[in-house]
Amino acid sequence: MEQSVRISSPEFGAITPLVLLDDENPTDTLGAKQRSKFTHVRLGNMQPEKMTTKTQTLVVYPISSAVREAGLFLKTVEGITTSNETQEKFIDEIHAYCKGDISQIKEIESIANIDHKIINKWLEDRGFQIKLVPFGPGGFGVASVLDLLGEWAIKGKEWSVQTDDGKYYPGINMNNYGKNFYRVKENPNFIIEIETRDNDRVYLMMADEVPEGFELLDYVEKIHNEKMTVPFEYDGFIFPKIDLDEETVLEWIIGLRFETPKGDIPYYVISQALQQTKLKMNEIGFRVKSAVALGILAGAAPKKLEPYIINRPFLMWITRPGLSKPLFIAYLNKDVWKDPQGLEM
Repeated sequence: MEQSVRISSPEFGAITPLVLLDDENPTDTLGAKQRSKFTHVRLGNMQPEKMTTKTQTLVVYPISSAVREAGLFLKTVEGITTSNETQEKFIDEIHAYCKGDISQIKEIESIANIDHKIINKWLEDRGFQIKLVPFGPGGFGVASVLDLLGEWAIKGKEWSVQTDDGKYYPGINMNNYGKNFYRVKENPNFIIEIETRDNDRVYLMMADEVPEGFELLDYVEKIHNEKMTVPFEYDGFIFPKIDLDEETVLEWIIGLRFETPKGDIPYYVISQALQQTKLKMNEIGFRVKSAVALGILAGAAPKKLEPYIINRPFLMWITRPGLSKPLFIAYLNKDVWKDPQGLEM
């Protein structure tokens, strides 16, 4: 079974593959017939087109907090202009709701500054390795960090998780929870609810594959909203310990513009966008740390720091002013990608 971790928004906690073990033998998984009903399940008509088994995280509140901090720093923002569908979804369906929650989340803090070194030091002091580069004249940067610590309301026990291929992984055994278990329609996998001392709720559900990006958020919210309480016929539950550290470039948000028509500079645009997320989970509880850092240019289109690479078959054509048709057209595949050793023919 898959051993990756899934993270939704802080409201819904963490989602990780779950292996249920027979309490009489803590190193044996359920029998093959019992195991089979937990695998290869599709969630009815809620299955997105593109699914993946790759470990990924999705932590939206630090992103929303960083965008909010940029607006507060500029003070004169009259609107935000999007340049792609993902930005539109984020602004309209995520940021529109999350920005109002930021002040209620005590575990979030932010910084804005015109010096990238100050922001990088701020991130380093909080345990992150992502770094911004200089912003250019008139530019600035922002960063936001979510540091969420959760202790299980009832401590678990160290255990072992054995997968179908016979491998063992460090795990957590909880046989002292017994009231909140759920399922969604057409899915036999249990959804396990675990309470924390601060009354947050963590939900775990096995999944062979999941969507990517913001579709994962839609997927998790649908599961969460449609879950139904069911009887639980097992003596507790066991799940893997987790140690995750993921760094990503938020390419989808690059090009988002803050419109400031009444200021000296008419707009600002995001040119750098980094996120680093860490998750540790054991028998005591979990800790999630996620940082987002944005570099913002003053009144200029974002310039990528790496070259654009033509690395697939491509079209080439040559034109000349005054001619009605191209002088030359070619579609060039890899069979002719060779060094001509000069232009003599």
